Amino acid sequence: MTTQPLRSVLVANQKGGVGKTSIVTSVASMVAATGRRVLIVDADQQANATVSDLGVEGDGGGALSMALQYAQPLAPLKDVRPNLDLIAGGTALALVGAAANTAAHSGIDMRANLLQVMSALQEQESYDLVLVDSGPGDAPLLDALLGSCTYLVVPTKDDDASLSGVELLARRYLRARRDGAAIELLGVVLFDVNPRATVRNREAMGQIEDLLEGSNAQPFQTMIRSDRAAAVDLRTRHLTPSELVAAAEEHQRTRIQQLRTKIAGERRMWSRDPSGLASDYQLLTREILQRVAERETATVPGGVA
Repeated sequence: MTTQPLRSVLVANQKGGVGKTSIVTSVASMVAATGRRVLIVDADQQANATVSDLGVEGDGGGALSMALQYAQPLAPLKDVRPNLDLIAGGTALALVGAAANTAAHSGIDMRANLLQVMSALQEQESYDLVLVDSGPGDAPLLDALLGSCTYLVVPTKDDDASLSGVELLARRYLRARRDGAAIELLGVVLFDVNPRATVRNREAMGQIEDLLEGSNAQPFQTMIRSDRAAAVDLRTRHLTPSELVAAAEEHQRTRIQQLRTKIAGERRMWSRDPSGLASDYQLLTREILQRVAERETATVPGGVA
């Protein structure tokens, strides 16, 4: 059976708390909602994509850890959302770092192992898109992901620590490229911004453009706004942005009844109108897919370079 090459997008930054997981689960769910088959690979020990965002128990990252160390085949959790499958993350991925320390003596090549198992999985499942969530601090695992994914998206906040995380990641990315990795940087996306802070946002975009100078990549035009209430609801209710919009609308419709009856055990919803945040993710999804399409068009015979 012949399939299309694996189209995998790694979302990474060496600083935590910059929106990696939120972007992975939001973009994946929005692409899956169009009927395309999508896989999330949760390569983070914290397993936020698995447990908090999608509400799945998973295997604690055990299968992914074995795949990285021993090329053990992966069996995804099917349809955690319609058309959306998952390779769970978790604490078992801590073993990967320890294995990397002895890799030279034991013959373990995590990059090659991951390429092998992901190619086999693509042959079996024919995913249209794979989104990979990475942890902030596991350097050996990050190197394996950089060496085996097709594209890179880097989220960042506008503070110095987050932008420093972008710089640190850029060094690992360039090293992976020098070592023969095919990964391409799609761009940097500004996360957790105040849409009204136009001057500060322009300054932050300028800083990002400086960081990207010479990389043949541009910042994403879409910025993900700060919405604390929606962020709480997304995690505590294990919802995607589109699901949260629907839940908020239903909550508003039934709010008077809830106040009258004081439904036992009903968890308060903090979001009043998360549609702006959902719209940001939708626009970012379109931008990512557009940039992927442009890169793929440029690589086919007769494509525009």
